Amino acid sequence: MFSIIKNKTDLSDFYNNIPPNAVIALDNHPISYYVLDCLAEQERHVSVVTFSTDIMKYVCQNTFSNIIFAPGKVDSSLHIITGDTMVESFKTLQIDVYFCAASYIDEQGSLYQVHSQIGALQKTLIQQARHSYVVNYPDFIESNQRYIHIGYVN
Repeated sequence: MFSIIKNKTDLSDFYNNIPPNAVIALDNHPISYYVLDCLAEQERHVSVVTFSTDIMKYVCQNTFSNIIFAPGKVDSSLHIITGDTMVESFKTLQIDVYFCAASYIDEQGSLYQVHSQIGALQKTLIQQARHSYVVNYPDFIESNQRYIHIGYVN
């Protein structure tokens, strides 16, 4: 299930309700860094799951959160870790909240990703998360033939 974060008040409500020791998944988006900073200011410790090497680096340098690592292949051009082993590892996790950055949305509220490897990871994170939130405003598309379906917005 997805919700779109519409404004800063919505975001504040979401991160204020993240319990200590929660497992959160983050895509590489400015809101993810904001959430991490807010949790660090509140000294709320969480475990972070991500496929973004940029988010991993930020968590290591700027917070006291744990990082849940999964094996995979580094794609330095996209700043991500990918691979079937990564997807399989994510399938074993119980994620409390996932902050997702989708590429596209259609009229029915279906969300899509341009990159197939990222799409596979996002789809798995959505399936494993109790709550998922779209942190961006995806571009609208009419035809989804070239994109990977990752989930729906309710």
